[in-house]
Amino acid sequence: MLKQKRLTLNDAQEGLAILETVLIQYVTPDFHSALALAHATNLYAYDAYFLDCAARYNAPLLTLDRKLKTAAEELGLAAWEI
Repeated sequence: MLKQKRLTLNDAQEGLAILETVLIQYVTPDFHSALALAHATNLYAYDAYFLDCAARYNAPLLTLDRKLKTAAEELGLAAWEI
């Protein structure tokens, strides 16, 4: 984001400060489900892992990736582009 000049250094630092307040729980994706999602959405398996976890935990997906956001919305998942 900095390289593409979509964010200033100050904006990035503010975002990082907010991120540091978010509670994070590490989970293992269901790789079989993620693989099926990757195939259905034409996304990389890595991206589909996030879709799988968002769906299983009924959690909103936060992303900078518009294609991932669109896929999430098409699957009926809450997706926020930040």
